[in-house]
Amino acid sequence: MKFNKYVCLLGLLAVLLLPTSCKESFLEQKNTQGITEDALFKKESDGVALVTGIYDTFHDVDFTLKALWYQANFLSQDFKNYGADTFFETYEVKSDFAALDLFWTRAYQGIARANSAIPIIANMKTNKIMSDTLANRLTGETLFLRGLFYYYLASNFGGVPLELKTVTDDGRHPRNTQDEVFTAVAADMKAAAELLPWPQDLTAVNVGRATKGAALAYLGDAQMWLKQYAAAAATYEQLTNRYQLEKDFINIHEFNNQNGKESVFEIQYIAGQDMSWGHTNDSHWLTTFGIPEEISQFGYCYADKKLYDSFEPGDTRKLATVIGPGDTHPSPAIQIKNYPLVKEKWGGINTLGTKEKPWKGSDNLRSGYYGVKTWRDPNATGNSGNPAYIFSGQNLILMRYGQVLLSKAEALAKSGNTAGALDVINSQIRKRAGLGAASGTNVTSILLNEYRHELAGEFSLWFILRRSGEHLNYVKEKYGITVPPGKDLMPIPEKQIATNQKLEQNPGYK
Repeated sequence: MKFNKYVCLLGLLAVLLLPTSCKESFLEQKNTQGITEDALFKKESDGVALVTGIYDTFHDVDFTLKALWYQANFLSQDFKNYGADTFFETYEVKSDFAALDLFWTRAYQGIARANSAIPIIANMKTNKIMSDTLANRLTGETLFLRGLFYYYLASNFGGVPLELKTVTDDGRHPRNTQDEVFTAVAADMKAAAELLPWPQDLTAVNVGRATKGAALAYLGDAQMWLKQYAAAAATYEQLTNRYQLEKDFINIHEFNNQNGKESVFEIQYIAGQDMSWGHTNDSHWLTTFGIPEEISQFGYCYADKKLYDSFEPGDTRKLATVIGPGDTHPSPAIQIKNYPLVKEKWGGINTLGTKEKPWKGSDNLRSGYYGVKTWRDPNATGNSGNPAYIFSGQNLILMRYGQVLLSKAEALAKSGNTAGALDVINSQIRKRAGLGAASGTNVTSILLNEYRHELAGEFSLWFILRRSGEHLNYVKEKYGITVPPGKDLMPIPEKQIATNQKLEQNPGYK
């Protein structure tokens, strides 16, 4: 992670030169072609663009797919990969897996941008270029985003080098411990929460930016990693009455419900723009990877039938999470019969294949079961007219209130308040799912099942399982797989070790 202040300044200049293109108003950039360094940061809009550029770090096609979604779902074994990345099934992830190096590089780019932005905003505030109110909010967003990058770095790799100021040396630093990283995440999120507004106080043009609620949610999660359970429960409690569960589980990921009342933080994307392979990274390919080959000619990410069968009868989360042979898509906006390849090759049927002829791909190697949470954009367009390449401009939810409530229940349980934990689970999470009170008295087992059925196919399940300390037991119980020692973490990318000999590889990969 060799980033110094000069490299970072170039990155910030590039961000300020972005053309206007984004659908979310706060991400729109003014074209400042020809701007000089001396002219930077002379007005409020320059500071806004500076921080907006940190959000742009998420906009890479592999960043969210192969370095977050893959880990959150393949390592739990509830989803499988077809193609070149099947090594997740045996936990033999390669240290030269390009997506991990990209994730590491992009995350530290975002961190470098944040570290540079903090003193610039402070100077703009001191020099009265920017109002105190705006400067405080932008500083809060910057701290939140830096903490967010470290949160996912530590969730993936364990300990990583902490860079909390602009790097002025060669950038070759050793790893901090996982606890040290989450301590830094907690500090950033706590400071951000004190500066950021609640979502209800954002103007329409700023919807999608970081909020006090998002900072508190990740603060609570960092406290959970640090085993500060009573503190985490109190942190999560602050979100009560600020967010609500969607009445119907199916509505959480609907295209027409982006930035909805349950969403705490989501990555903003563009709908209806260039969706080709050469696009500007403002859309993502989770959609095309998760739709059956019979529709998209990919079908790389498919569900295990064990996930489909694990839902209790009547659980409304089931078909909003995974569908199988003969099922219709649960979203009223998605009609399988309308996809061009379905019309052309399958007679326009409106189900995911049939029970007699399940959609398992041309070589019959998939399961016939597919996730639907990232398959919800009815306006997904093709690649330069090719109907097989279905990219999406739909936002991706990284944190939502349902996850917060389950984490709160876990925090209560581990603080000794079993009754309070069960009340959260039964009166809110399970009630929304159309279920009665959970059976049994083993709160840990109940929590693991609820995490699975609430969050499968999103961006957090494996990380939460690892945080709980029950991830190895989970995989053994659900799939009969013993995770090799140390392989519950991702390997440090070999390119990073090659350029920084102070980095030590995780023990499972030595």
